[in-house]
Amino acid sequence: MRKPVVMCAVALVVSACGSSSTSPSAISVTSISPNSGTSIGGTKVTVSGSNFAAGVTVAIGGTAATDVAVSSPNTLTATTGAHASGVADVVVATPTGQRGSLGGAYTYVAPQQVPNTPPTIMAIVVQGTVGPREPPQFASLDETVTVTATVSDAETPVSQLAFAWTSDSGGSFTGTGAQVKWTAPHTLAGTPKTVGLTLTVTEHYQTTDGSGLPVTRDNTATQSTGVRVHDSVKEVGDLAVDFLVGFSKQLDPAFVVRNFSDSCGGKADEKSDVQKNNDQNTVNSYTIGNPATTVGFIGKAGCPFRGVFGDACSQVPVEWHSTAKATGVSGVAKGTDQVAAILENDQWRLCASDFNGDPTQSDLSRLLTRRYR
Repeated sequence: MRKPVVMCAVALVVSACGSSSTSPSAISVTSISPNSGTSIGGTKVTVSGSNFAAGVTVAIGGTAATDVAVSSPNTLTATTGAHASGVADVVVATPTGQRGSLGGAYTYVAPQQVPNTPPTIMAIVVQGTVGPREPPQFASLDETVTVTATVSDAETPVSQLAFAWTSDSGGSFTGTGAQVKWTAPHTLAGTPKTVGLTLTVTEHYQTTDGSGLPVTRDNTATQSTGVRVHDSVKEVGDLAVDFLVGFSKQLDPAFVVRNFSDSCGGKADEKSDVQKNNDQNTVNSYTIGNPATTVGFIGKAGCPFRGVFGDACSQVPVEWHSTAKATGVSGVAKGTDQVAAILENDQWRLCASDFNGDPTQSDLSRLLTRRYR
């Protein structure tokens, strides 16, 4: 018996008769140029092949490339990412999962590691701003001084270095960078005392590890400087009171002026005044008040009364009750004794003593109010 023949007479029924549509063309990768580049990434490459279209991605050694741009169905450009050194496959893929690859077509090359030298700290200078005569590397308690470091680095600008300041005895820093302010502690045992200020400078720099991958590493440099911290107000005040106590007790003149400097020119005059007081008067009683001390480091006119030279000035309330040896007449001298001091070889020393009182009160007052020259 003859088999029936089924025929498709019109195009509308072709698909029902066993025929299929054509599948999309496959992607292929044929070359990459250049075929090597740094393992840090950033190399712009051109990939050749077929059937490239917008939306494709590129991976080299499994690391996604960036800035992929399709120039034509046969060419695209991209920028490599960071990848360990070695040979890598190049893969181009579509959003729908089609892939074309070229095995071992690209080589990541680790860059040569260049030595990076640490920063160099040449100097650290501490300078107060109280007055023009204030020496460097000096501070009084509670004083704010300027700390300046001179730093250099062969690879990194100083502005990009990290600065960390510390003190071994307290106080506080304000500001950042190579120049900061440091406020000395309010109290400090054992003054005068050397306080260490330490600077650590850190350089953050980019290099590569053993695989050629980019890493950030640090170089550091550390240096310290010493600041002589004085309790200047107390030190000068104590010297002034000690002198006035010795004067009032009519002790040996050489002992009374032992804390005077030989460089001021006033020591001999003060010794002479002490001797005259011992010879001419008997001090029956005395009162010495609390000193009010200021530190100015301004030299001339360091003390307000008579513009006496000094780096610091102590104003001490005093009162003496005395009897003149020659006449037996008693008198009272009351006022303020102004004691000037200078900082000499890291030590406060006295310069002059001037009594500011009523010179008509007694012979003692006339003696004490001799104008210091």
